[in-house]
Amino acid sequence: MKLLLLLTTSFPYDNGEEFLLNEVNYIKGFDKVLVCPCNLKKDSAVTKKLPDSISCYSLKISDSGKGAYASLLCKPYIWCELNHLWKSGSFTAAKAHEMLYFMKRAFEIYGALSKIEELRAADEVTIYSYWLFDAAAAGVLLAKDLKRQGKKVLQISRAHRFDIYNEFAKYNYIPMREFILSHIDRVLPCSASGTEYIRGQFPQYAEKIRPAFLGTSDHGENYGSRENGFHIVSCSFMVPVKRLHLIVEALQKADFPILWTHIGSGPLNDEIRAMASRLPSCVQTEWKGQMDNASIMDYYKTTAISAFVNVSASEGIPVSIMEISSFGVPVIATDVGGTGEAVITGENGYILPADFSPEMLLSRLRALKELPNGEYARLCQNARKLWNEKFNAQRNYEKFYKEISQWI
Repeated sequence: MKLLLLLTTSFPYDNGEEFLLNEVNYIKGFDKVLVCPCNLKKDSAVTKKLPDSISCYSLKISDSGKGAYASLLCKPYIWCELNHLWKSGSFTAAKAHEMLYFMKRAFEIYGALSKIEELRAADEVTIYSYWLFDAAAAGVLLAKDLKRQGKKVLQISRAHRFDIYNEFAKYNYIPMREFILSHIDRVLPCSASGTEYIRGQFPQYAEKIRPAFLGTSDHGENYGSRENGFHIVSCSFMVPVKRLHLIVEALQKADFPILWTHIGSGPLNDEIRAMASRLPSCVQTEWKGQMDNASIMDYYKTTAISAFVNVSASEGIPVSIMEISSFGVPVIATDVGGTGEAVITGENGYILPADFSPEMLLSRLRALKELPNGEYARLCQNARKLWNEKFNAQRNYEKFYKEISQWI
């Protein structure tokens, strides 16, 4: 039996990882597919429907307690990591503890994975972790175990943002990179910039690392429009990294009619809405709150939108930009992570520097509003064209699963 284990954080439970909904419909080439959420809470609830051909295996992960730390210190690769931290001059007690907790967690996930009954009947196993983090380390441990049993094993991992860039990690440190990269078969960052970042840090593993773009489904065309007024949309969790306050600050100085709709909620909801309540009278706001993905796509399909705005401080390649681009709407976004691979200034929108000023954003909004109709239509056409060439879910995921099902 040819088995695929897809290791997620919580999908198909709870909020988050919604973009996997675009992917799972294209999984082919395996006799059995199990989605294994590795970080469920006691009150976690299923929130997404899987295709009938895919099963969910809810891992029963037990806390191994503080005694597990002592057993970790018997592992040679733990001492290799500590030695690397020491020799690089970056050793701290906090980093050492972070690394030990990381591997304690990896062993707990591995312990739960190793109890999956379907592994006994499988002679070929592909371990696919969606994040290059603790589940990927657990995958290394499981792969070693399965190979000792004589099974054919392929281990791959995607990588996105927090699991790529050290500067966004706790203590600016992502544990056990060398351990994972030395054992894993393929690492597939969602952007070319993420690929080059990991290759730059670990050139000895460059051949294992190559980009594999995510994709979004085609919900049809609804090209950007300015006919009924200038309408901008943002879609994100309301958390600090999304920097929604900068949109408010830009609109504080607006002197032309504009409607701003935000989709999403989060801990900064009250703060951002309070700031926006003081915007000038020419600016209207609309707060849609949390919406499921199907409702968001329906909104994009039926609403006249002039531009999409993303001013995040950090990204992989935003799936939200892929989604809106598929309809043919221009985008204004910050040059962070791989965003510049999805938005090209003058082609399908405008890229702002990561440290842009509110005045710069307002200037771009005004320029887009005043752009001649022919030029604006060209941006809209190019938005959908670029999406179709790079981020079409059917094309990307059919190719992805055809490849990984044959790699083993």
